[in-house]
Order: sequence, then C-alpha cells, then structure tokens
Amino acid sequence: MQNSICLKYGFAFFFFFYKEEATMSYFIVTGASSGIGEAMCDVLAQQGHDLIIVARRVDRLKQIKAKIESNYLREVIIMPADLSDLSSLKQLHENCQSYHVVGLINNAGYGLYGEFLNLDIEDEFNMIDLNIKSVHYLSKLFLKDFVRQDEGYLLNVASTAAFQSGPLMATYYASKGYVLQLTEAIAKELEAKQSKVVVSVLCPGPVDTEFQQKADIKVAKSILKVPTAKEVAEYAYQELMKGQTLIVPGLSNRVLLFFNRFIPRKLGCQIVYNTQLKKK
Repeated sequence: MQNSICLKYGFAFFFFFYKEEATMSYFIVTGASSGIGEAMCDVLAQQGHDLIIVARRVDRLKQIKAKIESNYLREVIIMPADLSDLSSLKQLHENCQSYHVVGLINNAGYGLYGEFLNLDIEDEFNMIDLNIKSVHYLSKLFLKDFVRQDEGYLLNVASTAAFQSGPLMATYYASKGYVLQLTEAIAKELEAKQSKVVVSVLCPGPVDTEFQQKADIKVAKSILKVPTAKEVAEYAYQELMKGQTLIVPGLSNRVLLFFNRFIPRKLGCQIVYNTQLKKK
C-alpha cells in the first residue's frame, strides 16, 4: 500500500516536472462547475489537455481541480468569474494571456421557464448577458488569438432548442438560436480564409443536469434514452477534433431535427408548447 502511494506521487512529481520543460497548452471551459461543463473537463483531461476552468462557484471548481489533477495528472487553473458581467469577460481574457490557450468551450448558460409576460425582466436580461453577450464577446476575444497563432478550437454550446421557437421558454430558445446562427457564420468566414482554427456549435437535446433545476423544469418523459452529460461531452469532443461545425449528440435528436425541416413552423411551435406544458 505504502509503495503504491509513493509510486503514484513519484509519477505525479515526474509528470509535473516534465511539463515544465514542455510547452503547456490549455483549454478554457466556462460553466465548468456542473453538467456538460464539468463533463467536458473530464473528457478534455482524459485526452491529455490542461485546463482553465471558469465559473462562479469556487468551492465546486476546487473540487473539480482536485479530482482532475488526481485522476488524470493534468494541470487545472481556477479562474472564478461572473460571465454575465462584461468587465469580467475582459479580465478573463487578460488573465489567460500568460497561458498558451488552444481551446475555448463556451458552455456557461441557463434557462428560464414561464410565460414571457410573467418572467422578471432583470432575470431575462441576466440570462441574455450570459447566454448571448458572454458567448459573443469571448468568441471574439479568443478567436483573434487563435487566428493569430493559426491554431485553436472554439466550441459554443447551444441546444436543439436553437432550431425552433419555444413558447414558455421563449427567451432561452431565442438565445440559443443566436448562438447557433452566430457560430455557423463565423465558421464559414474562417473556412473561406482556409484557417486552421476549428469553430463548432454543440446542440444537445435534453440532458438531466443542474440546468433543469435552474430553469425549474423536469425532463419530459420519453421512450427515448436521455444521454448523460459525460456521453454528450465525449461525442462533442470527438466531433470537435474532426472539425465538424454542427454537433448534435444522439441519433434520435438528429432524426427529429431532420423531420423538423418539413413541419410548418406554426405546427412546430404548437408541438413545443404542448411539450413544455408537461414539464411543470
């Protein structure tokens, strides 16, 4: 037992000493404290990437740092931030300039459930700041770095909600539509310049995470299996490394999105409304 402990810590010492000699590169993960963000941290570390993890909950970030450094022997830098605050976005980018950043996972975001007229406007503006403004601004800041170094991966997390208007979650659905359209357009601009930078958008369907609790909804009952956050993260990483622009985890989600093209928008909106009513 004692020998195994010595071996583990001896290897860890060698690992970190060796990394000092090598050029270290980092992936930034926002919204890293739970759900898909935390799962992305695990997958990235498992694949050999060092991390800069960002969220408001410092206690959770410390737990994730300890877990990853113990299980995967990767370096994890904690940068607590409120990404709904524009000045925090600038500060995050400045703080990352001393690291060789090669990837950004724009995952931070949340949803609000309820009729548009009944939702508090300040709550909605906070959601818009996080779901839209932070994604937009961080994409612009770090993409400039990636293009300059001709290397990098940007993954913006949207949702299958991006493809359809969503009664009872109107602002959330609209925010994810923004992320989808923005990211696909950026990807095309860089592709036209033959850039080596990869720009992708992840559109998961329902995943049973803290997001559902934040939005005060339940995952709708379905005969289809709801994937875990880890399964979504593994698929997202695999497709990101392939250079896929639009990433939709789950065959059932891809099939539904295909048939959604042929459904009149008004009918699709009614279907979403009926589905959302069941979530309360």
